Amino acid sequence: MISNMLRFSPSFFEGLDEMFNPEFPALAAARSRIRAYPQVNMGVTDKSVEIYLFAPGMEADELDVTLEKNLLSVSGERKADEQDDEDAINRRERFVGKFKRSIALPEDVDPEKTEALYRNGVLHISVSKKEEVQPRQIKVSV
Repeated sequence: MISNMLRFSPSFFEGLDEMFNPEFPALAAARSRIRAYPQVNMGVTDKSVEIYLFAPGMEADELDVTLEKNLLSVSGERKADEQDDEDAINRRERFVGKFKRSIALPEDVDPEKTEALYRNGVLHISVSKKEEVQPRQIKVSV
């Protein structure tokens, strides 16, 4: 049952909230705007863990990346545009403010072999796995 629930998108459950709690549509709408920022994609290969963090509109020096005991943390602050007139804004969907994302990495990563590259609003962090856990090709002799 739980594995089937994981296949539904969060918007499906938000629709259920609105259906079963019709007297609180504003609460459901506010909850739908609260998302983790910045959004993260993560994948694991034979040799590394690859993390893509989406933070458009920021500069590389505004992001603080730390890796301590297999816990990767990215923090920063996204400031509001100076041309924004608070009185003229009716709806704001762009996240503004301080943020921190922490991601637990597998035990077999080597923190000393970490690289980070920020380009076009995407922070790409590559953390290599330890040599002893990487698959090795074994040559068969005849």
